[in-house]
Amino acid sequence: MLEKNAAVLFALIPNVDKVTFQFDESGNDSSLSTTYERFTIEKVVSAKLADIAKSQDDLASFLNVGSK
Repeated sequence: MLEKNAAVLFALIPNVDKVTFQFDESGNDSSLSTTYERFTIEKVVSAKLADIAKSQDDLASFLNVGSK
């Protein structure tokens, strides 16, 4: 899920090369974070991320949702 969210962010924001998700545990001083880099995600999805957001249909297809 986080990989897909990172891929969507990279597709929609062309000048972002790194995304970090940080989760803080409520009432606790601990947190969990994970970082994704554009080139790594492009290898995982086997696609140029900039191409995913070129059209609404392409983005919907990547997200596996129906488009109108």
